[in-house]
Amino acid sequence: MSSAEILADLRQLPYFKNLPPDLLERIAAGSLVRKFASGETIFHQGEAARALFVVRIGGVRIYRVSSDGHEQVLHHMRAGQSFGEAAVLSFHRFPAHATAVEEGTELVEISAQSFLQVFREDPRLSAAMVSSLCVWLHGLAERVEELSVPNAGARLARYLLRQPARGRADPLVIELAMAKKELAAHLAIVPETLSRLLRKWQDEGVVQSDGRTLQVLDSRKLSALAECGSGAGS
Repeated sequence: MSSAEILADLRQLPYFKNLPPDLLERIAAGSLVRKFASGETIFHQGEAARALFVVRIGGVRIYRVSSDGHEQVLHHMRAGQSFGEAAVLSFHRFPAHATAVEEGTELVEISAQSFLQVFREDPRLSAAMVSSLCVWLHGLAERVEELSVPNAGARLARYLLRQPARGRADPLVIELAMAKKELAAHLAIVPETLSRLLRKWQDEGVVQSDGRTLQVLDSRKLSALAECGSGAGS
């Protein structure tokens, strides 16, 4: 892939799009595009942070594994999102594992060495990275809030209400950004619980589920489930 195409990808990031062309060109010059198969590892927790990444196509699951082997999903990254900034700028090692979740996932890999050189030499990049890390901090705060909800039904309802939807009134159409197995892991529930909740809500006329397409038939009831989880199961 040409530097011009990588440059276009970087320019899509909110905190890079206003950078001067010469600065963005230096970052693009130290970048390449890599393709991953579904399930292929991008990096392991504890590895030296060799790069930061931008998702071009597909998706990436970022997760940690506890000492007892339990996997906790931290983030699902989609096209147009970036990750690895804090590892490169501060930790110098990746604090979690990252795996591609779709066949043909493509990432722009920005070399840590070349990126840090630009970062040290040109202060114009600093403000952009502060913006990036603020986005991550906001995302982590939302994730903590999401996982602090003890009721699985409320957790699922809150997740669905935060997703972009087509339509201005019921039914609202949501295209899930991940497979249901991945969604269950993201919400820290077992797949069987997710399936049971969706079947129950479908029977009650709250949602209609078809693969990754989900219609919200009764947004008021879904909001009520998000607030208290009443009747949603656990």
